[in-house]
Amino acid sequence: MRIISSGDIDTSLTDRDAVEILRQAYRSPVKAPDPINLNIPRPQNLAGRFLVQPAWSDFAGQGHTDRGYIGCSLSLALPEQEGGSSNLYVLFSGKGGQPIALLDGVRLAAWRDAGLHALAAAYLSREDAQRLLIVGSDPRLPRLLAAYSAVRNITSVLFAGTDKEIRRRIAGMPDLAQITARTTDDVDSALEGADIVCLAGKNAGTNEWADLSRFDPPAGCHIDTLFADPPLPEMIWQDARLFTTNLGSVPREDCEWTAGLTELAMGERAGRRYYGQRTLYVPGNETGLADFALAAHVFLKS
Repeated sequence: MRIISSGDIDTSLTDRDAVEILRQAYRSPVKAPDPINLNIPRPQNLAGRFLVQPAWSDFAGQGHTDRGYIGCSLSLALPEQEGGSSNLYVLFSGKGGQPIALLDGVRLAAWRDAGLHALAAAYLSREDAQRLLIVGSDPRLPRLLAAYSAVRNITSVLFAGTDKEIRRRIAGMPDLAQITARTTDDVDSALEGADIVCLAGKNAGTNEWADLSRFDPPAGCHIDTLFADPPLPEMIWQDARLFTTNLGSVPREDCEWTAGLTELAMGERAGRRYYGQRTLYVPGNETGLADFALAAHVFLKS
């Protein structure tokens, strides 16, 4: 069995490749059942979480097992865990069933998350989008910004409440050398010039989101949130055209969701309908489809 490290994953993928791999995955007949989410009771009334996300090639549909894989993401989050959840990805041969690869699931998930949000942006943001506003701080931002740049010509980034070390990492990425980056404390004013707004979570060094009570991006803006419960004004939920990862598991039941990534990739539903429309992408619960597609590609390339 091959051990595929984080470095192997990075050398096997490009941001443009990752977006296209995921686009094709959402058009494919890969089987990805609902994840299995298990609670692990811990002392002091705490609980951990063990998330199992399987997926496999459509062997019955292709009529043979000469090609294809069976894979599973294993993610463990415990209350006392430092640095976020641990994650492994196991890939099996679809023909003989033997394990053929064990991948760094944390790094694979970073590429997956960035790729999914960039894929959504490719369908939902204006083609001439150049100016990006990032509100909040999240360790996935360097990979995410590189992925945005693979689908849109991002030339300007404004950071509000983003950790200094994350901004330093972004500034040191050769692929992003063409981007002018600045910081601001005035989110409301910064919104006026934004083509894409990324809501990346709480402000660095705090446990609070920026004040979004007057959040009112301009016409034609695409809003991309990294979390399923952003504290947006109700007007945005009602005014924007809403999209999520999977229509079978939407973040809010009281909203009218237009499409998931499958419907967009298959061309069953349109993304942005007109230039001045505001769009909002909110991630929902994922199946193992995206991880499976990226893991199979990395295995073949590494």
